[in-house]
Amino acid sequence: MKSLKRMLYELTMDKDFVALKFLIDRPNVFHVVGATHLETWHSRFLSWLLDPTERHMLGYYPFQRFLMAVAESADENLDDITDIAMLNVNQFRNPEVIAEKDLNKLDIDEQETIEETERNDDKGRLDVFFKVNIIDEKNPGVEKKLILAVEQKVYARVDVNQCNKYLRKFEEKFKDETYLLVGLVPKSQIKESNEATFGSSKWYGIDYQQLVDIVLMPCLENPDLSIYAKPIIQQYVDALRMPYKGKREKLATIEEERTLVRSIYDRFEDVFKAITKISNEADSEERNYVNTVVTETYSEVFRTIKWVLDEENDVEELWNFSTPFQRNIYKRWDELHIVIHHEGEEEVISGNSVPELWKKTLQWIEEHQLPLRQLVEEGFILGGGDRGNRYAIAFQPVHKNRKKFASIHTYESIMTGETYYIETKINPHSGMKTIAKLLNKLGVTAETPLLENGGESSQID
Repeated sequence: MKSLKRMLYELTMDKDFVALKFLIDRPNVFHVVGATHLETWHSRFLSWLLDPTERHMLGYYPFQRFLMAVAESADENLDDITDIAMLNVNQFRNPEVIAEKDLNKLDIDEQETIEETERNDDKGRLDVFFKVNIIDEKNPGVEKKLILAVEQKVYARVDVNQCNKYLRKFEEKFKDETYLLVGLVPKSQIKESNEATFGSSKWYGIDYQQLVDIVLMPCLENPDLSIYAKPIIQQYVDALRMPYKGKREKLATIEEERTLVRSIYDRFEDVFKAITKISNEADSEERNYVNTVVTETYSEVFRTIKWVLDEENDVEELWNFSTPFQRNIYKRWDELHIVIHHEGEEEVISGNSVPELWKKTLQWIEEHQLPLRQLVEEGFILGGGDRGNRYAIAFQPVHKNRKKFASIHTYESIMTGETYYIETKINPHSGMKTIAKLLNKLGVTAETPLLENGGESSQID
């Protein structure tokens, strides 16, 4: 039988592991100048990209793709947003894009001087302010204005009071216009609904992974993209892939990374299970060796692998070389519970495992005669969003990507007698996010105290 040292050697010498390391180590100008995750750079880049008059030669294409990302995360009025995204570009007139727009100067034609912009450093500034006129095709003499405002966060948390302040200002200034308030934030800040994240359903939340998948990568593939602008977008995408917050989190991954990680994990699953097992054991010479390889020598590669696997809910548990005290905090994930507010009453559903929490929640849903069957028939996506390829619950144990459920539990419907299949190869964090999302889709307010009180940080090295 091979030793763990030998298994690690074969893993780190694998061609896909080496390719992933080269991809991660690719030089990046944002990193070189020490501004990889400086929020001003993010807002300046997005303003440049969305501006159809800039020399990237993509016109309104980035703006329309951005609206598609917003629509994907909309709790309501989805058709209104997609209708705008699908408009003929000839209907757009007089675009104006401003980075770091003063909240007190939101009148459509009110401008700021450079001096005012530089000396006004308070929190009342929108990162991206986009306004454009839309011509009615049937009545060309009629124009409506659309205002898109984007507030970006990287290190800072979403401030609900700030969001409410911006909303009140827009309701006052643009009550007769169409406006979209969008929060672009790390995935870890996205909760089960826009209202839970920003304090109002009138805000729309997207994360940087959606920005990459729905906006930036299609822009890179667009044949109209200027050869001079392409490296700028590519460098920004690479910057989003770099860890932040003391190297604990990443804002996004790209499909090339995901493909390599899937290939590596499929062929070396036994190695990753061995790493996970030894990470939870007492200190030893072998454990210290593995810890050095995983968290120091190839830290960026293993961090990316861990990020992708966790993002896709591919494993129940990943390695955790933290201190014994921190590992005890990690075990809090065994105390799974959801707080439900429905029809004026509060109820707590708890379980010792993800399958138990799922079955108790499904029973509660059916006892309250909520329309669960329709969601099961469509197949309910794992995680906090709706973009994944893996189902949490469905009529058949087959995922959207045609792969079979990795670990199956069943639930017998008390309303229809049908069997529902539950994918239980999922970590507790994703399990609770998925259940909260399911309840929210059924019109039920659900709270996940463990996530909201910072428990999710225990998932991260």
